Amino acid sequence: MDLTESSRFLHQMGMQTKLDVSDANARLHGLIEELIASGVVSMRKLEERTAKARVEERERTAKQAVVTIGSTVDKYALDSATLPQIDCAALIPLCKGRCCKLVFPLSFQDLDEGVVRWEYGAPYQIRHGDDGYCVHSKPEARGCGVYAQRPHICRTYDCRKDARIWTDFDNRIPAPDEATTVVQIRKRSP
Repeated sequence: MDLTESSRFLHQMGMQTKLDVSDANARLHGLIEELIASGVVSMRKLEERTAKARVEERERTAKQAVVTIGSTVDKYALDSATLPQIDCAALIPLCKGRCCKLVFPLSFQDLDEGVVRWEYGAPYQIRHGDDGYCVHSKPEARGCGVYAQRPHICRTYDCRKDARIWTDFDNRIPAPDEATTVVQIRKRSP
């Protein structure tokens, strides 16, 4: 429990640092705009250098971990009448439970319960097995092993209009298998 709380603290501090960097970035942009407006810096040369720097920065940051936290909505307080009404058990033989390949962040509620597992290398995203499916997805039938405690996003997700899952939901035509590689469903924490 101490390790979990200390990890959460470190991740929150990391996010605070990210917010501080964002503020510094805004100040830098203000300074650049002032230098351009004063004629001290050439806009064309700045854009050329910035384009090169962005490519280098993307390459550098692609290797870094990002901490994300899911919705703060109480997943147990959701009104079942407003949730998608999809007969998953009947559809799994067709769609193969592809929604269980999607990547998304867990909420503090999920983490506090200690039931739903998360990726250590990508805090706090839902953990996946070697087969690409959520570790809680039962391989034999693709049912959920933590259904009662499943995350908010699993409760509210509607696959019917998602082209990664269905080419045509009404006619029960699933998307090609390659359409659902591990993909991100990300909501940034405030």
